[in-house]
Amino acid sequence: MRARRQIIMAILMTAAIGAFPAAQAAGFSPATQQAQSKLASLGFHPGSADGFLGPRTITAIKEFQTKSGLPVTGGLDSATLAKLDVVAGSPSPPAEAASQASPTPQSTAVSDWRAAPSQDELDKLTAKVNDPSSPYTDYRPNAPAANLDLPGAAVLAAMKTSSDTFGSGPPGTAKSTPQSHKAMLTCLNTRPTHWPDIAIHYYCQLYQPRACFTYALRGESIPAGKKYPRTGAYQGCAAGKLKDAAAFAFVTKTQPQIFQYVMFGQTNAFKPEQEQAIINAFYGVSNPADPKECRLKRPRRAEDPSDGTHCLANKTMSEHLVGKGT
Repeated sequence: MRARRQIIMAILMTAAIGAFPAAQAAGFSPATQQAQSKLASLGFHPGSADGFLGPRTITAIKEFQTKSGLPVTGGLDSATLAKLDVVAGSPSPPAEAASQASPTPQSTAVSDWRAAPSQDELDKLTAKVNDPSSPYTDYRPNAPAANLDLPGAAVLAAMKTSSDTFGSGPPGTAKSTPQSHKAMLTCLNTRPTHWPDIAIHYYCQLYQPRACFTYALRGESIPAGKKYPRTGAYQGCAAGKLKDAAAFAFVTKTQPQIFQYVMFGQTNAFKPEQEQAIINAFYGVSNPADPKECRLKRPRRAEDPSDGTHCLANKTMSEHLVGKGT
């Protein structure tokens, strides 16, 4: 009887595993998370915006493809992503082909996809921090994607200014020092899984100024034990009222709007293709689809894959990025 039960259990487990397509094993993808949010906003039912291509998401994709007159594959191919207005350099393949997927090239051009925001616009964006309809600064798990454009050239210029000033860039770049570069690499491994890629790479170049902001977020500033929200941390550091605020004056003098726009954004606030184009340009990656070049030139954040695909917009991350409670 026991042997029979074991056989039955094995059959059931095999069937359960088979019920999930190969795409489910493909892992987290920022582009999939963006697509899930867009599908939900259009009235489809992809399940949680968790960045995984699971059964409910595949069903929703097929329904969307049918309604849109696209080939019904269940995968996030280029045509489907374009129809959803989700830009990604490595589209998700049909479910049955996921295990044979290979990355495709993506755009490396950086431009100001939007103008740098004014302070009035930033104040309006951050005013609704707890409003479910405003995902820009919302820390809820699986918050809907905002798909915001980035002032790409301005962000890239700010990153270079910070790197050149504090020496945090790769060896051989302007004023790079081993101490500052090591601090930048350590910063990338702090696991803020509610931060988008562009936020952590931008922030980690600010070797000295970021101390004030970090202490405020961690509850290590003034008063001791108080953890500030990102907006409050910025305001306190900019006003010179918090620990190590003097160094933060660099931010308020050189890039106040860029800092706020990038750093207040939720995990999935920005278009992933634009994020990766800026980051790759900063590190000098000319072909994001080349694993060797990606490994050689661009440092990984803690959640990035280790196979050289971390330069891609549709990369598979070891730990998926989600929001957290406010």
